[in-house]
This record gives sequence, C-alpha cells and structure tokens, in this order.
Amino acid sequence: MTICINCAVELDEGLKICPLCGKDPRNRVEQDKIPGNNPTGVIQLQKKENRRYLWEISGIIAFSGIVGCTIIDLLISKEMRWSLLSDISILSAWVILTLCQFANKRPLIIVIGLLLTTLTALFFTDQIVTGIEWFLAIGLPVTIAVFVSAGILIFLYKVIHMKGLNIIATAFILLSGFCVLIEIVLDKFMNGSLDILWSLIVSVSILPVSLVLFFYHYRLKKGNRLDSFFHI
Repeated sequence: MTICINCAVELDEGLKICPLCGKDPRNRVEQDKIPGNNPTGVIQLQKKENRRYLWEISGIIAFSGIVGCTIIDLLISKEMRWSLLSDISILSAWVILTLCQFANKRPLIIVIGLLLTTLTALFFTDQIVTGIEWFLAIGLPVTIAVFVSAGILIFLYKVIHMKGLNIIATAFILLSGFCVLIEIVLDKFMNGSLDILWSLIVSVSILPVSLVLFFYHYRLKKGNRLDSFFHI
C-alpha cells in the first residue's frame, strides 16, 4: 500500500492518480503549490466547511423561529406584540453564534460584536415595551460596565505572567465596583437620589478578602509554600 502525499489516503499499488484528490500521489510540487491538498490542509478545509454548515443550519433554524413566532402572534393577536421580543432574542442569539463561528480567533472583534449586539437588543426591547425609558438610564451603563470589567479581567489574565490568587482578587475588586455602580444607577432611575447602602456593605466585605488573596499570592510568588502559613 502507498500513501498519497497530497491527501494522505492509502492507495493500491500502481495507481498514478489519486481517486480522492485527483493528483499525482508522488508529486510533491503539486502538494506545495495547491493549498488544501495535504493532510493539514484537508483538516482545515473540513473545519471551515463544518463551521459554514453549522452557520447555515443555525440561520435556517433562527429564520424559522422568527417566522413561526410572527405568524402565531398575527393569528392570535391580529398584530405583532410579543413576537417582536422573541424575534429580537432569536436574531441576537444567531448574531452571537455567527461571531463565535467566524471570529473565533479574533477576541477583540467578538467582544465588540457582543457589546453592540447586546446594546442593540436592549435598545429595541425598551423601544417596544416602554418607548425608551430604562435603556439610557440602566441598560447602557450596566452593559458597558459588564463588558469593561470582563475586558479588564481578560487583559490582566493575558499580560500577567504568574496567574493565581491575584486574578481572583482582581475579580472580587471589579465585582465590588460593579455593585456600587448598579446601586447608583438604580437609585438615580427609581428615586432620583443616591443612597448607597447594600453595595457599600458588599465592597467592605469583599475588599479585605481581596487584600488577603493578593498578600498570599505574592508571598507564594517568592517561593513560600501555602501550607507553611496554615501549618498544614
């Protein structure tokens, strides 16, 4: 048995043309010149085709869901009511899946796409339900805060050489700041005034834990063992 150097399929003796790729199984020049006619290239092409098939199937399912919800709403209510919300949700989910499929190696594009998709979905939801009431006051700042906090955490995880308890401590600090922002936004929207209470309690509870985690992380970084501190 011989093996085609272009697509790695096993061939019977005497074959001069590979029945799979249609190339000369002994010609290395063709392998170098034609992309995809080697084992690695074939695998990459299969992955791209699988992603495309998944995207097409997901598009069909999403379109069918949107059409189905719209028709049912029109038959029952004689107008589009709740189907608008379901259509927005389905379309947003499909856009997010599309980003994950075709920009999986570009995290910045995925983050920006997720942010814009989320904001757009919230905007139209508020427009349909209340006519732009809570989007600017709550939806926009809270969504941006979530993505900024996640972006900071991911960035630190990428750039910090020694990862460990310091990442958890940073996440706690970001969480405390996020809680403060949530209470400020809600107080401004609901009461028109600031009365920071529960978020301050959360921050006071979290910050000491973060400091302890930072302390043990950098003590361990110097070569000290954790069991030596706790006498394990």
